[in-house]
Amino acid sequence: MSQTPGHSCPACGTQVPAGQRFCSNCGTDLTVSRPASQYGGSPQQQIPSYGQQQVPPYAQAPGAFGQQPVPSYQQPQQKSNPIAEALGALGLLFFLRRYRPGYQARRQSSGCCGCLVTLVILLAIFGIPGYFYYRANPNVINQIKNQVQHSSNGAGNSVDNGSTPTTQPSITTANINQSVTYSGVNITIESVQQSTAFPDDGSTGTNGAIRVKIKETNNSGQNGGYFYNDIAHLILPDKSSVALSSSMQSGAPDTGIVRENWLDFAAPTSDKIDQMTLVLGSSQNAQIAIPLTGNANLSAFQAKTVNLNKPISYQGLNYTLLSATESFSIPGKQATSGMRYVVLSFKVDNPTSNDKFIGSTQDYMRLKAGGVTSSSVDTTLPLGIKANTSGATGTVAFLVPENNTAYTLIFLATQGYSNVQVTTDFSIQ
Repeated sequence: MSQTPGHSCPACGTQVPAGQRFCSNCGTDLTVSRPASQYGGSPQQQIPSYGQQQVPPYAQAPGAFGQQPVPSYQQPQQKSNPIAEALGALGLLFFLRRYRPGYQARRQSSGCCGCLVTLVILLAIFGIPGYFYYRANPNVINQIKNQVQHSSNGAGNSVDNGSTPTTQPSITTANINQSVTYSGVNITIESVQQSTAFPDDGSTGTNGAIRVKIKETNNSGQNGGYFYNDIAHLILPDKSSVALSSSMQSGAPDTGIVRENWLDFAAPTSDKIDQMTLVLGSSQNAQIAIPLTGNANLSAFQAKTVNLNKPISYQGLNYTLLSATESFSIPGKQATSGMRYVVLSFKVDNPTSNDKFIGSTQDYMRLKAGGVTSSSVDTTLPLGIKANTSGATGTVAFLVPENNTAYTLIFLATQGYSNVQVTTDFSIQ
């Protein structure tokens, strides 16, 4: 069958039958004349590039259906950001890991976990050395408190209330010269002064003050570990208790220190010095009461020592219990209320050809007083004795109930060393 003569569409090149006004393919109006291509053929169709807005051919033709030519719009090319791409890749990997075989969701940890890790690190850096330093210096907290309190109060802890006299009123002095030991510190009450006020102490007012002048000697090898604000009280003739008003030195002397000090109390000038009593020790301590008469019997507060020289064989070692001392205090510590310290002195010989490790006295030594058996609270005995040596010495301290005179020292049966318990009786009268 012969084809109807026609011509090609100048826009798209489709064969169009003669007499047809519009191209059946692109809708071009064939009555509008168009310039021929350079080579006389049909114009080449342009293929829109990626990202270019495609417009239907009928809309591209100028004047088709009354439409104006629509310019093509091409999106600007975006530049790649390597950091954003890397973060995106990591995020994608984190998301996709949930879908790997065997994945189990875990509970999200809170920010407290990081704080806990930091706290553990800080404790490891500062806590462990601090703990060992405290073990070697148990009174370090009291020393710091003492320094802070003394610094804040200047010389002593007196505060001028504005009524302190500029000149010293008349003073009545009573010489005492009696000594006691508190927390391992020898305290001598040298004298007691009474006046309406003291110019270097504004805390007692002008209605009467008592100044107890003392001398402190600390040869115990340990710091005293107390504060006079906590332990010093004055009992007046009417049995009322007066707290410390001020002091020249607020805390105990460090080991090796000998110094002068004074303690001030507010008390009426009508009260007599020889009817007053100085008390050292809080209600939790074994208190020491010193009547300010100058000739008070203080024997009840003095240490009692008995020589024993009792031989004891234990773990192949020859112990000698040299002496026993009952006291209100040991270096750096005051006994608690209703209790006393018993300090045993030893000499230890090792006649064997082997070094002997005996360990801590808390593991193998006990002291029985009445119905109470106590372990040691302090010791200077060595942990071991070398072979063929003699003369090793040390002390062991126990805290026991007061008002006991008969004691039993117990060396426990310990597995691997001695299967036999050894006991030794003694008394302190």
